[in-house]
Amino acid sequence: TLDNITMSRLLGLAVVAAMAGAVFGSGKSDLKNVMFFISDDLRPEMLDAYGQKQMITPVLDKLAGTSTIFNRAYCQQAICGPTRNSFLSGRRPQRTKAWNFIDHFREAGIGQDWMSLPGYFLDNGYTSLGGGKTYHPGLPPNNDGNKSWTTSPTVPGYVSHGDCSCTSDFFPKGAATEVCPDNKKNLSSFSDYANLEGMVDSLRYASNLRKTVGTPFFLNYGIHKPHLPFHFPAEFGGVNIWEKYGPTEDIALPKHQSSPEGMPPIAFTYEMDGKTQVCTFGECVAMPGPDNGTLCPFCGPALPDNMTKTMRKGYYSAVSWVDFLVGQMLNELDNLGHTEDTVVALVGDHGWQLGEHNIWGKHTNFELGARVPLIIRAAGQTASIRSNSLVESVDIYPTLAALAGLPPPPDVDGFDLSGLWKNPNSTIKPYSFSEYPRCAQPETPWADTSSCVHTQRTNFTIMGYSVRSDEWRATFWMWWDGENLVGDFSRPPAAIELYSHQGDDESDFDAYENVNVAPSNSAVVQDMLGVAKAQWSKTESGTVV
Repeated sequence: TLDNITMSRLLGLAVVAAMAGAVFGSGKSDLKNVMFFISDDLRPEMLDAYGQKQMITPVLDKLAGTSTIFNRAYCQQAICGPTRNSFLSGRRPQRTKAWNFIDHFREAGIGQDWMSLPGYFLDNGYTSLGGGKTYHPGLPPNNDGNKSWTTSPTVPGYVSHGDCSCTSDFFPKGAATEVCPDNKKNLSSFSDYANLEGMVDSLRYASNLRKTVGTPFFLNYGIHKPHLPFHFPAEFGGVNIWEKYGPTEDIALPKHQSSPEGMPPIAFTYEMDGKTQVCTFGECVAMPGPDNGTLCPFCGPALPDNMTKTMRKGYYSAVSWVDFLVGQMLNELDNLGHTEDTVVALVGDHGWQLGEHNIWGKHTNFELGARVPLIIRAAGQTASIRSNSLVESVDIYPTLAALAGLPPPPDVDGFDLSGLWKNPNSTIKPYSFSEYPRCAQPETPWADTSSCVHTQRTNFTIMGYSVRSDEWRATFWMWWDGENLVGDFSRPPAAIELYSHQGDDESDFDAYENVNVAPSNSAVVQDMLGVAKAQWSKTESGTVV
């Protein structure tokens, strides 16, 4: 109920204060530092935190052991630029107007005066430093410059290094591949590690300020992996990760390598980050299509088993590389004596599908595209807490502010989740919301390979609005009103999806959303359509509750 939601929010600051052992005040000494990790394309693929038994993630497992794990966290759009514009501004895409790789929230008439998440800490006297992939490159320009980050000649600059070429024993030099266990021994030649080195320097700089003049710090390390290509050092931390995952032939296949029964073709994504081929170790095949390619003239059936297993093993290995990088930062945080006075948060910017539904990638409104890992450790937290409450990436901004001891940020769409530390399964919100545009012309199949990233937002064809409740996911594909930049709810949806999540504990990535049950559940469809219409008709901050 609304009363319960309000009470949960009001409990937040008191709960955090009790955990931290201090009452929030205006002095800098009362404020907590924040270390925020963003990993690109990271779905909840971890051993202890999310029950994925095949994974090698010792650092994230250890972090989860002293953190709050959000089991049902969802991004607002399953693609890099728009999702980061959303949670780093604290506003949903319907307010940022950023659904592609063209637009961003700093555009005139949108959010040029908004305070970003890192900017809010900066404005409250923090040292704010970032590196790697935080914002999507160029969105906004210059990683938002001094509106988000501390800038001066004496401050470590924003660090960012590009990807590097791959050298591997698994395939001839120059062969096309999305999977690369790299033989290079110098970890600094890998972009994420080079960014790590810069972030360690930033942490040491910020730590010195904290210890000498009391200035708290906000550090944001954006890790590019496990984003394609699945490129990682074959050996790191004294372990050959490719070998440790065992023989490739033993990697499990997805259980459902076909689109959901009754799925409208518009729901499918016909590309993998814009590619219409999948290549591993020099072997290339056509991108799989729905119903094993029968609805798409250029698509193929499910990938060959050996290629599917190689791709999945490559993704798992890249996640283990992310785990190692996070561990290096947390070790330095501990060495500098800041484990107890620092909030630590980790999120994936959106999900990813590893052959489930015959999809390789994101760019959908399915559970596996929208669901993200979200792990947050409050300063001083020593016990693991697991929450099954519905939460969203847009909630990260006000939650980190509360956990740090700052007042609520103004005019943001997300909710402060800190009350869940005391009542982890209380209702913060009854729904989560995601969306994704489609840009093909209205014909079957909707074989659009653009993912709309380079399409002007006025020229979208349809917007898929997805509503996740406790037991259902409903997605309504609404005709796009390019003049007003919103789906036209005065017209019937072009297509409808409804998937049951009754009994879903989220541990089995293959078990749900395999049958579209919209035709047999008209009452649920109408109820969820009303929720969608109410939510996407809003223009001010907040969420339908």
